[in-house]
Amino acid sequence: SLMISCIIPARMSSSRFPGKPLHKILGKELILHVCEIAAECRNIEQVIVTTEDEEIRDLVTYHGFGCVMTGKFSTCTHRVSETVRQLTDKPDYVVNLQGDEPCVEPYMIDKMIDIAVKNKHGMVQAIYDITRQDMEDDDCVKAIINNGTVTHLTRTPEMYTNNLKGIAGLYVYDYETIANFPEYDLRLVEAWQGLDTFGFIGRIPVVPYKLPYRTHAVDRLSDITNVERHLQAF
Repeated sequence: SLMISCIIPARMSSSRFPGKPLHKILGKELILHVCEIAAECRNIEQVIVTTEDEEIRDLVTYHGFGCVMTGKFSTCTHRVSETVRQLTDKPDYVVNLQGDEPCVEPYMIDKMIDIAVKNKHGMVQAIYDITRQDMEDDDCVKAIINNGTVTHLTRTPEMYTNNLKGIAGLYVYDYETIANFPEYDLRLVEAWQGLDTFGFIGRIPVVPYKLPYRTHAVDRLSDITNVERHLQAF
């Protein structure tokens, strides 16, 4: 059977919301919500938080989740890549679930893994249909989908077209694709902070997987109310 690891990047020094991973949502730290989602996936064998912060490590290891400490990195994909290369057991596939995505459901992750494995995709990227309101929202990263792959990313699109989709902080890669990330052409990643998928575009097909709705991430303190409302509804 295939070995599948979920790596969850989290750090305290988020520019828009410092201390975010330890902020409580419905009485439980954000990072623990995310770890529990990953732990519920039938396809995932190990859940590892990757961080530069000891207080995050102390919390997640106390609750029984794995943790790898890294140095500071310019992007969370570098952090995931570095962590994957440190693992003693090399996974066949790696899920990158961002530490601020508490509204992702385990079935979404399992479905993406199934698709990646069945079709031998190097990378699958979670996307969703956007509204006019999302268009104006710079926290909502948009992807342009052309001929079945992600070809471009933007926060502020020039026009509203049918092939414009939102990007969620959820990705599935095969081992080589994520392990080799630091060797890719990362100039666009550096120029457009937070748009890490640029590192893969043009190198491998970035295959979109459409989520049924926008899974609201916690980008700012003001997102907490929305997220709590969503989690209580489920």
